[in-house]
Amino acid sequence: MKLDQHFLDDEEIAKLAVSLCNIKKEDVVVEIGPGNGELTKFIPECRLILIEKDRKLAERLKQNYNVIVGNGVKEIKKIDFDYLISSVPYSICEPLIRELFLHDFKKAVLILPENFVENLHEKESSLSFLAKEFLKIKKIKKIEREKFKPNPRVDSYLVEISPKKAAGILKKIYLQHDKKLKNALREAIVDIKKKTKREAREIIERMKINQNTLNKNVKMLSFHELRYIKEATK
Repeated sequence: MKLDQHFLDDEEIAKLAVSLCNIKKEDVVVEIGPGNGELTKFIPECRLILIEKDRKLAERLKQNYNVIVGNGVKEIKKIDFDYLISSVPYSICEPLIRELFLHDFKKAVLILPENFVENLHEKESSLSFLAKEFLKIKKIKKIEREKFKPNPRVDSYLVEISPKKAAGILKKIYLQHDKKLKNALREAIVDIKKKTKREAREIIERMKINQNTLNKNVKMLSFHELRYIKEATK
């Protein structure tokens, strides 16, 4: 389907999604992929920002809303938001969840493919590991594929996501996801444990982390490497 577009066609689900957010007038609310505005029309007065990749749809929405034309994940990097609402295009599910690891927000209410949600809960992967460490993810309602036009190939879930407050050294490491692990880990230990850089290097040596792992960029670490680091930094 062009631009991975499947539009929600159920007002009750749209109302439910918005009702999960306690939106106040001063809150910054972002909706990624508003499409025809099925969810948008139920969002109460607030500082609303829509991000839409389809230029034709964006032009229509611009008549009534503040719209950014672009990729949702790339654009949200630049925004400090309170709430995120989205019927998420399949192609950006993983990068969007990873982007949420880097933000401080009140809540995200997302419609995600059923198999993606199940993998977040059950699969042993770096994404699922980090999601469990950094986020509270609650399944609210299963949504049959017939509730979208055109129908996607899979059913979906409405999920509620909020950040976990105490993630410790692992969160500090991931906030430096473009650095090599050895550098990110050193800085995290200096910051959280109040050690000097020399003391931090000594601590890392005692962790006996594989040298290849230490030289990897944080965002490239595997499930098993992340689990080992979590245990080693307790």
